Amino acid sequence: MNNESGGGRSAASRSEFVALARERLTALDKTSGRDLTLVDADFSPWPLDDPAVVDALTRWIQLPARRLRLVALRFDLVERHQPRFAAWRKPFAHALECLAPTEVDPTDMPSLLLLDAECLELLDRERWQARWSSGRRTCVLQRERVDALVQRCEPAWPVTVLGL
Repeated sequence: MNNESGGGRSAASRSEFVALARERLTALDKTSGRDLTLVDADFSPWPLDDPAVVDALTRWIQLPARRLRLVALRFDLVERHQPRFAAWRKPFAHALECLAPTEVDPTDMPSLLLLDAECLELLDRERWQARWSSGRRTCVLQRERVDALVQRCEPAWPVTVLGL
């Protein structure tokens, strides 16, 4: 991982991206951030099933007024390939919002982690180019991008399926 000017770091391989994502997610409970937003087509590159990440998410979400928003095109891969995280979300459904965009091209779907004035973006999934930034300007622009996407979303991945 390379240091960049402006309070950011970059990743240039899958292992560096996963390490950077794991580092940011496991440090959640040490931040004052209350709203965490994760956006990805299917979350396949994210280390959500890592035991240390699940433990950190648990400690973070149990703090007052915490909210986790997940935005994905599909959650079935999360259910299948990240079962620890899929099971984790059930007791914390009250603080979790899962959304799926309608009519969005998969190539237009960003891959982001947003927490207050911090953001991690996977810029190129083929080359695994990623950037973490704590710059206010970058994070405001990413938050505006996500807000525009969320306006075209509907609820998804319910914790329970109601039936007759």
